[in-house]
Amino acid sequence: MQLSETACEVLDLFHETHRRPGARVSITTLDARLGTDPAVAVAVSELIDVGYVVTPDANTVELTAAGFDAIQRGQYRKGSD
Repeated sequence: MQLSETACEVLDLFHETHRRPGARVSITTLDARLGTDPAVAVAVSELIDVGYVVTPDANTVELTAAGFDAIQRGQYRKGSD
């Protein structure tokens, strides 16, 4: 699976700070870490489409079990198998 660089950065943030399924990050935190670039919103949508995160409300991104597994295996980075 090839994800955008910004989507990978979102997963990197989960890996650095929230190492479990169900972990949540606020959109404000994503904006603070990655900037308010529209690419962040696109990246979150991309991660939703592949099932790595869900958005329980408009201000929160939650890591799914599939996203957690991808982080643990390192499969989301370009060039990884």
